[in-house]
Amino acid sequence: MKAWIRNAALVTLSVFGTMLSSAQEPKPAGQARSAADDNMTPYRKLAADTLQAFKAHDMSTAKKKARELEVAWDTREKALKKKSPDLWGQIDKAMDDFIKPVQAKSPDPAAVQTAYDTFIAKLQMAVN
Repeated sequence: MKAWIRNAALVTLSVFGTMLSSAQEPKPAGQARSAADDNMTPYRKLAADTLQAFKAHDMSTAKKKARELEVAWDTREKALKKKSPDLWGQIDKAMDDFIKPVQAKSPDPAAVQTAYDTFIAKLQMAVN
């Protein structure tokens, strides 16, 4: 029962995070929100590529993309780590929780999806 509650909470959080990420502040005419406004886009893209390869059963690509995600995060987010170590740690843990099962021999697809959703929700917390 506890696992069910935990999964329900994670799904709720991920849905809420997705809703937040798709909501945009109204901009004056002629000012569209650009990808440059969102500093977490590269990590979302790598995570999505990882998940897509995983779902396609292309484990070689999934593992490669997971490694690229980890290296990119660890090398590019030193400023966030310094500015907000707690948030950086939450995102780092969520990322590790996502990529670890992708690199396992027999990963559970539901666990991978849940970990992906959690990671995306945590990334949203750091969007500029």
